[in-house]
Amino acid sequence: QKMHAVGRESDEEVPPAMCDMDAACPSSKFDSANGIFPECIVWTWIAGCTQCTAGLVGHMGITNSKGEVWELIGVGAEQNHGRLAFGPIVRYIPLSPKLIGRGTCDEGIQRAIEKYRQQSCSPTNNCHCFVAACLSEMRYLYFPFWGCIWPLLAVMMWICGLFPCRWQSPACLISTAVATSAVVAIIVLLR
Repeated sequence: QKMHAVGRESDEEVPPAMCDMDAACPSSKFDSANGIFPECIVWTWIAGCTQCTAGLVGHMGITNSKGEVWELIGVGAEQNHGRLAFGPIVRYIPLSPKLIGRGTCDEGIQRAIEKYRQQSCSPTNNCHCFVAACLSEMRYLYFPFWGCIWPLLAVMMWICGLFPCRWQSPACLISTAVATSAVVAIIVLLR
């Protein structure tokens, strides 16, 4: 079976990469080695919290068409490159431009950044709320009320999130499984 590089004109045979997650991504701009995931919801673990919650708790951001990460840390949205404030991008969900109901991904993020300019991070106004605001502004999935269901973004990432081919992803997965098993074992033993 021949493997052809995406976008190539020739019939030159190209061997498949050992772990080519980028080939399945909707954008040729993806660069998992450098943490570039354009138009994605991105997530990283928070050491200790993620492991003790079966991988549900973590830090979330969103990327524009250039792969620049926007996240809520402190007051207002902040920009990062190739990573989130708590660490490297460990999971991501690509956003389909076909499912944006208003403007573009970049325009939706920009509108949410303006709304969050003076807002600070708190348990009820956190990184998940900021990502939900971005999704609402772009009417992702033609749904304008992401702010009402922001806690579901964590579940969505847990179920649908893709792992880039980086050493941090298996480390996160394994440590989360071990820590979760330990917590469950302690609970069972204490009964």
